[in-house]
Amino acid sequence: MDPNKDPEQDPKEGPAEPAAPDAAKAPPWQVPKPELHPELLNEPPTVVDPFARDRERQATEAAARKKRSQRRTVVVGLGVTALLAGTITAVVASNQDEADYAQVCFNDETGERVDDTQCNSSAGRSGGLFAWYFYSRGASVPAVGQNRSAYPSYTSTIPSGAKASTGYSTKGGTVSRGGFGSSSKGGGSTGG
Repeated sequence: MDPNKDPEQDPKEGPAEPAAPDAAKAPPWQVPKPELHPELLNEPPTVVDPFARDRERQATEAAARKKRSQRRTVVVGLGVTALLAGTITAVVASNQDEADYAQVCFNDETGERVDDTQCNSSAGRSGGLFAWYFYSRGASVPAVGQNRSAYPSYTSTIPSGAKASTGYSTKGGTVSRGGFGSSSKGGGSTGG
C-alpha cells in the first residue's frame, strides 16, 4: 500500500462503500434487545400476590371452625339446660315425696326406743308390746335405748294426708328435711 494513494480509489480493491454512522455492528457477546410493544408501555404491571391463595384458604378454614364452635356451644348449652331442668324436677318431686314425720318404734310398756324391726315383726304387733310413735320436723328424737318421756313432742297418730317414714337414725337427733329413711309412701335418706 502506498501512503500517497487514496485508499478509496485503489484499482485493485474497487471503490469503497461509505460507512453508515448508525449501523454499528453490535459485539457478538451482546444480546439484541427485543422490539417493544407500544400498547404495553402505558399500562402498569400486573401485581401478583403469591400468598393470596393461602390467605383465602385460611379464611375459609377459620369460618368453618367458627361455625363448628357455635354448633358446639349450642349443643352444650342445650345439654346443660336439660340437666338443670331434670335436676329441678327431681328436687321438686323429692320435696313432694318427703315425709312429714319420723316414724320410730318404742316398747310400749317401758317407753324405751327399740330398733324399728321390732314394730315390723308380727310377733311384736300382735302382743301389743311395740308401737310406732311419730316425731314431726324440728322435733328431737331419742336414740335407741332412751325413753320417750325425755322427748315429749311425739304423737301416736298423724294427720290424714301427712306422710311418715321409718329408718330414722338409731343415734337420735333433730328431725330435718331429708332426715328420714325409707317409707312405703316415698322417703329420703337415713337421718342423723
